[in-house]
Amino acid sequence: MSLVNIQSFDHKITFNAFKVYSQPLPTNWHLYNYSPELFLMSECLNRSKYPTYLGFTLDSEVNCGKHIEKIADKARKRLKILKHLSGRDWGSYASTLRITYTTFVRPVLEYGYQIF
Repeated sequence: MSLVNIQSFDHKITFNAFKVYSQPLPTNWHLYNYSPELFLMSECLNRSKYPTYLGFTLDSEVNCGKHIEKIADKARKRLKILKHLSGRDWGSYASTLRITYTTFVRPVLEYGYQIF
C-alpha cells in the first residue's frame, strides 16, 4: 500500500482519480511530448496539457499565454453583452454601464494578474 493511500485512510480523505489531472513540466525540450502514465489507487490519471487550478490555466511553457487567451475571450464575451446594453438612441445610462463594467468585466481581467 502506498504512502498516499495510508495517509488518506488515516485522515479519512478520499481522492477521485477522474478529477485529478497530470501535467509534466519538462525543463528539457526533448522531453516535451513525454508523459508517463500515473496511477492513483490503480486508476490511470487523466492527462491535460492545460489544466486549470483555482481558475488559473497552467501551461508547460510557464508564460501564462493560455490563461491570458482564456480571460481575454471571457472578457470579450462580457463586453459584447455590455455593448448591446448601450445604444445610441436607447440603452442604459453611462453610470449604469460603468458600474456594470466594474462588476462583470473588470474582475475577470484582474483575477490572478499578480502571477504574471
